[in-house]
Amino acid sequence: MKILAISDWHGKEGVLSELTLAVKGLPLDLVVFTGDILQWKAKCSEWANAKRENRDPKSDLPEIREEIEENAQLYHTFYRTAKDIHLPFFTIPGNVDSPLSQYIKIGWEQTRQNRNLHMVHSNLYIMNDEVAVSGFGGEVTEKEKDDFFVLQFPRWEVEFGLSFLSGLPRLKILLSHTPPFGVLDADDGKHKGSNVINDLIQSFRPLWVFCGHAHGARGNEPIGECMVVNPGALKNGFYALVDTEEKKVKLKTV
Repeated sequence: MKILAISDWHGKEGVLSELTLAVKGLPLDLVVFTGDILQWKAKCSEWANAKRENRDPKSDLPEIREEIEENAQLYHTFYRTAKDIHLPFFTIPGNVDSPLSQYIKIGWEQTRQNRNLHMVHSNLYIMNDEVAVSGFGGEVTEKEKDDFFVLQFPRWEVEFGLSFLSGLPRLKILLSHTPPFGVLDADDGKHKGSNVINDLIQSFRPLWVFCGHAHGARGNEPIGECMVVNPGALKNGFYALVDTEEKKVKLKTV
């Protein structure tokens, strides 16, 4: 299979048309997107400020309500591009694609309009009865949980949400916004990965893992028989072309 891998769009609209032109006519079988349609703005900033000040974040701020309304248009812009590419298109949310309720509601509406669009957050899609595509989005943590200001999911929820992969005999492609710890996760001198993802790879044995989140850790790196791919941030024009049969990854720029 030949896969277009993208991540971390963050609302930069001009790059979408450039990407569509760049991949037009290529012999691709599917697209994977590993999250962050939206931008880090009012709700994420309020969450970060509250955490720093050791207080509860405020969800009723007028700038947050306004931002959530505006984000609906960003979702529609992104999913319109997914429709224009005319390929099976698999998505999970990033940590800034909050609230989760809005992401799911708009995404579900879009899947009803575009049968090529598949939301695989804690879900599974089987292609041609042989390839299983699944995923879990947001920032994966050991214990922290939030689904309004940012998307954070604790270990137990991720492991439970993907437990159906255990023993699945098909070729597995796993989408994770969060990278494995220590593998394609270094960004601004910090590790953005999670050991939960390392453990999932060991337990469920996917052959391919696509991730994002760490904008400065573009590349591909093996963990045993699994190949991990971070295509880089689409907002910077980065994407990857993957050939699963030849086991080749090409890092590209629009």
